[in-house]
Amino acid sequence: MSLITKKCCSVEELDKEFSKKISVVRGCLELRYMGTEDAESFKSLQMDVRELRAKFKEMKDLIKIGWEDVAKLENLLKKLEKLNQRINHMEENFPEVLKPTVTEKLEKTQKEVTSGAAKPEVIKENPVASKCNKTFTKMQLVTIQEFESVPKYMKGRLKYEQINKFVNEFNSALEEKYKFLSIPRKELKPSQLKIWQNLKSQENAESKGLFFCTEADLKTYGKIKLDKIALNILTILRHCGKVKEIRGPGPINRYTVV
Repeated sequence: MSLITKKCCSVEELDKEFSKKISVVRGCLELRYMGTEDAESFKSLQMDVRELRAKFKEMKDLIKIGWEDVAKLENLLKKLEKLNQRINHMEENFPEVLKPTVTEKLEKTQKEVTSGAAKPEVIKENPVASKCNKTFTKMQLVTIQEFESVPKYMKGRLKYEQINKFVNEFNSALEEKYKFLSIPRKELKPSQLKIWQNLKSQENAESKGLFFCTEADLKTYGKIKLDKIALNILTILRHCGKVKEIRGPGPINRYTVV
């Protein structure tokens, strides 16, 4: 007995199943003379369907894990509620003899005040550290709404998390660069002074008062390589109004925080 006859319980159901199969066969016969271009399109669609199936399976697995976590948390909540009940019971039934009196508490507080134990510790600020802590404008993270507004051709296969990871790395590089620039010239070694002067020479009238990183800065202070993916992310950030590019003079490109 075939699988179809096992599934079907009546002649009408058998008729429906065989009609479906015949319809599929007819469709295949119509498609057998398709051209190479159409065949490539179908092949691409088949790959997309397989990819979607794999993603659905992954999502189902994640949901299953999520439900298991929920069950664990519910079990933990029950245990915490029982523990809370026991603590409340212990507090309500604690022997009066063992409870400290109000007088004992006041005497203890007075002793701490007179002995100077309650005096707050005064923390002296490090003058060198305070000089180098120059505040700067950080790039804001991309919101989900901003990410969804980016055209599909611009995003490609890039994910939301990848873009914000790049933003954090960019901010780290920016922080390291301007932490170095905030050190007074007289405190720099000759080798550091050359780097300091080179960084200062990158500034121009258009970038005055703005915080920016060049490609070299991103490599030096953030270990970021401006490959194709990084350049695509910068294009998205320009689209979202997070960064502005200031070019020249010469081959220098400044990526400025807006």
